Amino acid sequence: MKFWGVVIAIIGFIVLSMFAFMNIKQESIKVGLLYSQTGTMATNEIPVAKMFQSAVNEINKNGGIKNKKIQILEFDGKSDPNEFKKGAQQLIDEGAMALFGCWTSASRKMVKEVVEKESNLLFYPVQYEGLEQSPNIVYLGLSANQQINPTLSFIQEHFGNDVYLIGSDYIYPKTANFYIKELAKLTDLNIVQERYFKLGDMNFEGIAQEIKQLKPKAIINTINGDSNIAFFEELKKHGITSSDFPVFSLSLDESSLQTISQKIGIEPLIGHYATWGYFNIMNQNKSNDFTRLIENNLQDQKITDAMFSIYVGVELFKQVLLKSDEISTAVLQKNIQRASVNVSQNIYYVDGKNNHTHKKVLIGKITQNADFNIIWESQNIVAPRPYPEFKSREFWEDGLMKIYEDFGNSWEAK
Repeated sequence: MKFWGVVIAIIGFIVLSMFAFMNIKQESIKVGLLYSQTGTMATNEIPVAKMFQSAVNEINKNGGIKNKKIQILEFDGKSDPNEFKKGAQQLIDEGAMALFGCWTSASRKMVKEVVEKESNLLFYPVQYEGLEQSPNIVYLGLSANQQINPTLSFIQEHFGNDVYLIGSDYIYPKTANFYIKELAKLTDLNIVQERYFKLGDMNFEGIAQEIKQLKPKAIINTINGDSNIAFFEELKKHGITSSDFPVFSLSLDESSLQTISQKIGIEPLIGHYATWGYFNIMNQNKSNDFTRLIENNLQDQKITDAMFSIYVGVELFKQVLLKSDEISTAVLQKNIQRASVNVSQNIYYVDGKNNHTHKKVLIGKITQNADFNIIWESQNIVAPRPYPEFKSREFWEDGLMKIYEDFGNSWEAK
């Protein structure tokens, strides 16, 4: 009898352990990480994913959220908007209560359809063209008015009014330049040329000669991904430097600088500019939770604006759930509005009306260390205006629809 009693006790212990294990799994908070591990956008998106993973791991090391660990579900969008849409649906079906990621506006547009249909939430970490707001997206990066307006003001004050527009042939550059052209109608800004190249295009032959002929005071660059290598290589080939025609990039960050400089050297990039809400140099000589996270997990990685933004997104996610009685997508979506975090003595918060983030704006100048020196910053936090108020929302949406129609009424692969 004793033998069978022991057997029954062991079986009971195993069964209870199995139930306990199942309950632990059920108690985890599932989130989706949706980014390009492959394709032309992988260079930009992989560092953002690393930051997200590090931030989540740090939360889990400290006990999780209300003693519940965060479980990351991943999907490779392969730099293809269709794959991002597929991935968003798959991650939600697997139980993700929120999604983090996307880079291109095309991928965001596709995921937007899914999160709105499924009443889920996307934390989007990248600066973008504006003309959009959704209760199912938290826009963590700069909107067009936060990035483009300061850039144009700086160019006009320090260089002049003639600008050359060059970008990748998809939603963000086309829409950003649509906005720039409308701003030009209100000021003395003069657009001397507007050029687009397919994502991943490595042939920029003839561009340098055209720039020399048109003699713009500055170049506004919305090229995305590894095509920047070919663009700056073309400038280098024709001896064009920042003192000749300064380039103001709206998508070029520290990670991109490292990639380009490894291919063609840093010299062709020195002295050119970028506009962001965060630069890697801001980490220096500071000690806080964010810098300790970097030291422990990303010591050899220069921190980009998008990386910083996704960290802010994770912190907002954590703070909202810690202050809520229930852990659910509905509660997260409701309470994320006006949520705020303090990182490196700066407050970042989500606008209660449009789900965009209020933040400071910075202009940086590229150094020989493949980094940026901050040469200008806004005096105050800049409010996001996804639909700039000098035109009606209907005007902006009509303009966006025309761009949409140019792409064959499809965001796919654009």
